[in-house]
Amino acid sequence: MKRISVSVALAVLGIVAGMLAIEGAVRLAHPAPPVEQYRNNVSDPLLPFKPKPLSATSGRSFSNEFDYVYRHNSFGFRDVEHAYAKDESVFRILGLGDSFTYGVGADFEQTYLYLLEKMFNERAGKHPSVEIIKAGIPRYYSEPELILLNEYGREYSPDLILIGFLPNDVIDTYYGLDAVVLDKSGYLKTQVAAELGQFGTWLNQYSHALRILLRRFTAYRMAQLYEPRREDVYVENGFHERDWQRLEQDYEQMVSVADQFEADVVIIHIPQQAPWSEKHFYPPERLANWATEHGAGFIDVLPALIQSSANDVLYYEKDGHATPTGYAIIAKEVHDYLISGGFVP
Repeated sequence: MKRISVSVALAVLGIVAGMLAIEGAVRLAHPAPPVEQYRNNVSDPLLPFKPKPLSATSGRSFSNEFDYVYRHNSFGFRDVEHAYAKDESVFRILGLGDSFTYGVGADFEQTYLYLLEKMFNERAGKHPSVEIIKAGIPRYYSEPELILLNEYGREYSPDLILIGFLPNDVIDTYYGLDAVVLDKSGYLKTQVAAELGQFGTWLNQYSHALRILLRRFTAYRMAQLYEPRREDVYVENGFHERDWQRLEQDYEQMVSVADQFEADVVIIHIPQQAPWSEKHFYPPERLANWATEHGAGFIDVLPALIQSSANDVLYYEKDGHATPTGYAIIAKEVHDYLISGGFVP
């Protein structure tokens, strides 16, 4: 029995030593992406989740391509404070969207909504002051954006509602609200990751080697459970046609809510990162037709991004979000459309 006990102890020590050696090698040769970037979330009585109010997070991106500092106001928006009551001399815009509208990969002053607000207020001549409620939240799409508008956004009495759309909103609609779970520590987890419990969270937080394995495992299991067909987002009557229709129904309800306080609605098509081909024109063509039929405005920034992509880096290669240069192009396209269309006085 003593020999068996010694053998077991040596085997356990060998396993632990091997795991520590692997962990050390991974950290030296290929550190895993950090875990802090999207940790700072809290529950809300009406929303699925939101950034923690009056919080700030900083660090290095998952992809190791940029540093970030994200500060949030008393609601949880990445923005300055805004009172619900609006002065009569102010033209107010509510900006809804996901991490692109939030401005991942850019300083606050480089986000497209901040730049847009600045351009409006620096115009020559006499114009009302323009105030933009920057309500983009990472991992949001049409359904939670509709909830945000209906439950909170309307209280700001906006004159115009901007909705940032990306093709992955169709995939998020397919997954649904239950696909992402808010962990008590503030992490957003997939269903598969949540099933691993707090021990899985601990391993993901402190082990680089297991973090890489866990992320690959959860991504693989989510693909097995849901089987999304991302290419079909760009196909008429494809696998995700029902999800397209659900997204359009959400937008229709947003227009209906906006009509109640006489606000205009404008949808902004922002493509996923290049390379772009003919298929990537399907989402903006579809949304343009929908907007015309439902009395909404529509902006497609894809042509401007294609034109600038020959000379400028517009998206982070690994992270996939826009660079500050990309956000600046989006802001200019939105500004020019809203001014030429008379949406902003």
